Amino acid sequence: MFKAATSSTFMRWVTGGLFLSAALTLALFEYFFPQSMLRFSVPGRVAYRALMALMGVIGLTQIASAISATRGVVAAPGIGKHRMVVPVEGIVYLVIMFALFTGAMLTKSNMLLLVFALMAGPFVINGWMTYGMLRSAHVTRTSPRRAMAGELFSVELELANTRRIMSIWVMTIRDTIMHANEDLIANILFARVGPLKSETGHYQMRLNRRGKYRLGPILAISRFPLGLVERSRIFKLTDELLIYPRVGRLTSNWKRRWMSATELVARPQPHSGVFHDEFHRLREFRTGDNPRDIHWRTSARRGELILREYQQNRDFNLTVILDLWQPIARRDVDAERVEQALCFVATLIVEHGRTCRDAVMSLLASGNKPFRWQGQGTSASLEGLFDGLALMNAGSATETAALTDEALQRSSASTRVLLITTRPATATNAQAHEVQNPRVEFIRMTEIDLSKILVFDEPVTVSKPATPAGSVPQKDAVAIPKT
Repeated sequence: MFKAATSSTFMRWVTGGLFLSAALTLALFEYFFPQSMLRFSVPGRVAYRALMALMGVIGLTQIASAISATRGVVAAPGIGKHRMVVPVEGIVYLVIMFALFTGAMLTKSNMLLLVFALMAGPFVINGWMTYGMLRSAHVTRTSPRRAMAGELFSVELELANTRRIMSIWVMTIRDTIMHANEDLIANILFARVGPLKSETGHYQMRLNRRGKYRLGPILAISRFPLGLVERSRIFKLTDELLIYPRVGRLTSNWKRRWMSATELVARPQPHSGVFHDEFHRLREFRTGDNPRDIHWRTSARRGELILREYQQNRDFNLTVILDLWQPIARRDVDAERVEQALCFVATLIVEHGRTCRDAVMSLLASGNKPFRWQGQGTSASLEGLFDGLALMNAGSATETAALTDEALQRSSASTRVLLITTRPATATNAQAHEVQNPRVEFIRMTEIDLSKILVFDEPVTVSKPATPAGSVPQKDAVAIPKT
């Protein structure tokens, strides 16, 4: 289950401020009214100062916890990996304790002081039990290294108990998923983990943003048994997850356009003949076959006419030049066009490798950084291609002309060259005039309707950044605004 944790941080600031104010009030009262303190006995004055110190420590702990939560649940210097937070129930409990202690000191009532002591015991025991469970807890994560945008996958968390006697009760394991544009939080609740045993749980994600995600750190949280004190422990377990651009299916509209343009490309014939391209198999001669295709050696050996059969070869090499451009003042439509171009390129190369099994495919991309990839048919290693597409960013000063010259020099005359650009129409026309080569076919992402040539099996709603007032819930996740 995913949820945002913005309101809890605000409550920590408020709680810390209230406790520090109460501690400061007690200190000022003792400083300005020393004669009033003489009315208390020696144990009373000791208890007074102990309460003042306790409220100050709680206030500082709340403020430190709020600061660390604002920084993305990363341990602040000098605080350590254990944290303590007093929830609303604990705050009410402490207010009642403070009122009883103040009444006992002013009225010198032993009964009120006894009730205060009886209430202080469960508060201390609650903190001690949660601290002991967190010390004996050990968390590990098992996550995939790569996934595709819109694909549902799971991450497994294992909670182990290293104690020999006591169990771990009602502990929440919180995992953080960080991206350049959003942060996600996943919670898994473990009801009980026995002594020297371990339990596993998993959460599912469907990430819609391409790029690199960082998993971790992990936060173990417990309020057991009374819920008066919330203690947590940070496990600095970090993993990286690459989200690939989504791969869809090319429609019949694109395939008709593709084949009509392919027929216009002049390609050398690997074998002589008018209607055949390459050798396929040997078979018996039938009425109406071309006598020129008779294989005389095999016919003489078998004692019957054997014909050489050919089939048309439509495998051709493909070179894609990706001009990943976007203006400096980026808009949402520019970012969406870049993602559409990456999805289209990934789908085009994957389907071409399936259709033309022996074709050589190349990709030359210009964006924030240049990227090059080459593979052959079904034996091509697509992992390097998708890794590069996942980490690719658009740029405002791309050098497409140099990549086009390099692609034309490295490819043969039978290679089809596609230049896919995200530039506007005016810049694309100037770019076409600069290239001036009939072998290069331009595909302008600003002028085509991608839904007519590329379809996906399941539509995915792209997550939008959260507004400053709160978080925007998505289908399977909740984004937290970056601070």
